[in-house]
Amino acid sequence: AESDTRAVSTPHSAHPEERPAGEPGLLRSLAPYSGLFWLLTIATFFEGFDTKLAGLVQPLLKQEFAATTEQLGLVLGISSFGMVLAFFIIHLADWVGRRPVFLGALGAYALLTLATSLAPDLFVYTGLQVFARMAMVVELSLAYLILSEELPAPIRGRANGVLGAFAALGAAMPPALLAPLEFLGLGWRGLFVIGAAPLLLFPLYWTRLRETRAFQERRIVSAEVGHRFDLAGEWRLARALFAPTRARRFASITALWFAVNFWSGSAMTFFTIHTFGERGWTAIDLVWLPLGTIPFGFAGYVLSGHAMDRLGRRGAATLYLIGAFVATACCYLAESKLAIYGAWSAMVGLNAIWTIVTTWTMELFPTGLRATALAVSANLLGRMGMVIGPIVAGGLSTAWGSTAYAIPALAGVMLLCLPIVWWILPETLGLDLSEADAETGLALGLDQPVGI
Repeated sequence: AESDTRAVSTPHSAHPEERPAGEPGLLRSLAPYSGLFWLLTIATFFEGFDTKLAGLVQPLLKQEFAATTEQLGLVLGISSFGMVLAFFIIHLADWVGRRPVFLGALGAYALLTLATSLAPDLFVYTGLQVFARMAMVVELSLAYLILSEELPAPIRGRANGVLGAFAALGAAMPPALLAPLEFLGLGWRGLFVIGAAPLLLFPLYWTRLRETRAFQERRIVSAEVGHRFDLAGEWRLARALFAPTRARRFASITALWFAVNFWSGSAMTFFTIHTFGERGWTAIDLVWLPLGTIPFGFAGYVLSGHAMDRLGRRGAATLYLIGAFVATACCYLAESKLAIYGAWSAMVGLNAIWTIVTTWTMELFPTGLRATALAVSANLLGRMGMVIGPIVAGGLSTAWGSTAYAIPALAGVMLLCLPIVWWILPETLGLDLSEADAETGLALGLDQPVGI
């Protein structure tokens, strides 16, 4: 279907064979896709903003609802279970398309974020956040997926890095807004009101966002061979995903996702619990965080794209996995505010490991399996790390009497991923997704058709 003049249209001419040199080359290659890129970027900015709120407001929830540290860890774990449920929604994108699922997720997370601002107790807050976080993950996953399917291979890594950088930019904003909102009497609830801003932009997304060409072409083929969304179709999809030739790779990328989620669920969400409870911080201390998290966070994601396109997926993952462990240990063991500011800023930037693993996952599977593979590995199974991480962190912190020792110990899971990165997962640098469906058997060592 041809896009009208209002729609974001993306050219699908032959992709350039040479990798653009430097940022000017990236900008030139990205220019034809700028409308799509900025739509996805704005949505991802607010996803980052809203995702950050879950960990940021924990000390305030503790005070308002008289909760314990262990209870807060349980709340974080339960609400993160919504990220696991995201599997069922992302999976639909392989059947009904990327566009409708993305739009549904965008509207849902904005509405649920707004509803969270009215939560009367911890129980309702947790219930709303289960589904809000589910929708956030769907939106973010499909933003990466849509961009990856539309952009040429030579700039895919860097473009995804920039997209992730805006998510990091969004995540860096709430700490600076908390103290002013408290002064105005809006407190943590005001943050959730701001996080619902995508509702105002939803009509723009409805009229401008179009389905990816990769899915349109795949839908035509599926119609011709009779593949439908039914039990038989689901069985074919599962059989293709868990085929013996893919099992080792699928298990490995899932293990990597679990470790990243476990680290994020413990180290990234316990920061304010740690600084408020053991370092004596207040909301005023958080105001200064964006001075470090904005430049470090943005740079961390942008550099992850450069690392992917120049060092490969293995090299980039190695740098960020080791860096995440070191930065976490420094952040939680440090006592001076300056050292904590610096280490936390580095952690925000190193959170770009998400972009690396997301890009890698999508390159390991063909179009007909791509959304489902990402949903199963990153959400249904991998996101269990986000559920288990805060619960284990809360329990271990209580048992040891301190988050300062518990969190760095748990961050060691990142180092356990290095053998998977170097000995099991294949390098996918330069793989053209438009050609991967026909050539996956050669490029990635599969010995069966990539179609469902």
